[in-house]
Amino acid sequence: MKHLYFFALLLTFTGCLSVPELLEKGRFAEAYELAYKHCTRGRAPSVKQLDQFVAAYAAVQASDQASAASLAQKSDPKKWAPLYEIYNDLYQRSIDVINIVPSAARFDRYPNLAPAHLEQLREEARKKAGRYYLALVEQLLPAARAMEKPAAREAFCLHERIAYFLPERNEEFAPLRDSLVDIGTLRILLYAPEGDYAQEMHNVLPLLKPISRSWTEISTWQTGKRIDLEAELVFDDYSDSGVQERCSTTEYEEEVLDYVEKKEEEVRINDSTVITRVVEINHYKKVYASVTACRQTCNVRAYGKLDVYYPASNKPEWRTRVGGSANWSNKYSYGSGDSRALPAFANSGRPSHPPSLGSMLASAVADLPSAAQRQLAQRYAPKNKKFAKAQKAYSWQ
Repeated sequence: MKHLYFFALLLTFTGCLSVPELLEKGRFAEAYELAYKHCTRGRAPSVKQLDQFVAAYAAVQASDQASAASLAQKSDPKKWAPLYEIYNDLYQRSIDVINIVPSAARFDRYPNLAPAHLEQLREEARKKAGRYYLALVEQLLPAARAMEKPAAREAFCLHERIAYFLPERNEEFAPLRDSLVDIGTLRILLYAPEGDYAQEMHNVLPLLKPISRSWTEISTWQTGKRIDLEAELVFDDYSDSGVQERCSTTEYEEEVLDYVEKKEEEVRINDSTVITRVVEINHYKKVYASVTACRQTCNVRAYGKLDVYYPASNKPEWRTRVGGSANWSNKYSYGSGDSRALPAFANSGRPSHPPSLGSMLASAVADLPSAAQRQLAQRYAPKNKKFAKAQKAYSWQ
């Protein structure tokens, strides 16, 4: 996977640069990954490709050895995590050279590049990096156990690093990590107390899927877990637009037969014969009509108050208003003027009346729980990474 990742970077950054050109520019890791690709494409590499691989191997190993030596001299325990990564790369490349060009694996002359030696250094760095993160977690545990969410969240994130460096201890640390997740998660219960139109909200609340993101869980029923905030939603007010009607008229015209004029005219058949016949002449005229199309609409909006409390507190931690709506519409049309100019189905539908105000208001109120849940998510579990990062550091205590 590591080679696939670096090859993807190569496609982006190296363009048409060759291995020697990358080496000349000091881009040793990229040169090595390109050379490795050339030697592992499923067909036997050429002598030139093998030579380039060895050159890139020597360059990147020397560069990483120098970086490791510089890091190793530092006293800061933060050094162990990057040291582990460097030793791991050095170790993997030494394995690669054994598999691709065994003759170039001169570990007798360069014992510091021998896989066994690098594996020992890598293991030492891995365990010390794990202990470093463990020490950081220990400093945060008192605050986390005191139910301070930022401390619990930070401790859990550090424990993810511990899981990377000390996977053999994952089972040992699993209960602590579960505890940190539980403490760090902000749980909000959204409910509607008894009151006007409460039943309409009670019917909807159990159907809403819980929201879980950014260390926040918003549920609409008791899960048996600790609740950090209670969000109370109550119906507050409504507005009714009444029936509104908008109409537009389209004009039509058609040329129709007005009357038929009959005339007698003589027609000569031959020199001695003339007959009289009747000729019909059609006379046309334009007729006009119009079609009026109407749309009736009615909108009822319901408004609710959303107050968020700490358990057992009477003072809202946050409050806002939410809205829901119910819409009704009806279309009809009618024609006027000369019926001969009217299009087919010019007359359709008929004026109507919306459902009762109570019915529409009940539908609008049923929208309030989902609107409240969205407002809570925007406030406490934002999708925007910038706000989510700020939220992570916010103390809810």
